[in-house]
Amino acid sequence: MEELFELARKFLAEQMDIDPESITMDTNFEDINADSIDIVEMIMALEDYYEVEFPEEDLEDYPTMGSLVQALYEFLRQVHDEC
Repeated sequence: MEELFELARKFLAEQMDIDPESITMDTNFEDINADSIDIVEMIMALEDYYEVEFPEEDLEDYPTMGSLVQALYEFLRQVHDEC
């Protein structure tokens, strides 16, 4: 999960033009002014990297970086278990 977090943090920091170190698992997206478009763009970059398609509904259920990364990680584990 650490690799997924580091990639997500890198992609989001590039999009937001902020220091990646300022994003932790506890970071609330509102605190860094990341809107749903920023989050979807980060997810799309992760989809390209992992060559999967993450479900993008219910993004409001994941207010922090950690909650979103955990959900994406669980999805990746599920996809790999099915292969």
